[in-house]
Amino acid sequence: ISEMPKPAFLSQTLEELNIGTFQNIAVVHSDTPLYTALGIFVDQRVSALPVVDDKGRVVDIYSKFDVINLAAEKTYNNLDITVTKALQHRSQYFEGVLTCQAHETLEAIINRLVEAEVRYFIQLSKMF
Repeated sequence: ISEMPKPAFLSQTLEELNIGTFQNIAVVHSDTPLYTALGIFVDQRVSALPVVDDKGRVVDIYSKFDVINLAAEKTYNNLDITVTKALQHRSQYFEGVLTCQAHETLEAIINRLVEAEVRYFIQLSKMF
């Protein structure tokens, strides 16, 4: 397979390919109540929300998978808890958030996805 020619688009950047969301990105903060995050999932039709700090840096991600996990484990019954508190129930195997930049090639990002076995990438260069 390594000898097969690669499609030209793999060497293009996210910016060149116009891939990604660059405006109006839905985010939550560490102290956002869980019920607010759930409302954003429904209203914005997203499957994951970057958790940002006071400076707008991504510190975590809250996904629909996290909601399903909490429901499956029946570990909460209070939707007033914060996103941070809800994330404490996440699997110990969560290895953190990886990000990508608009100047990175699609091939580099795909390789990172495969190696890290992650589900979401957030493009930060035009996020805030």
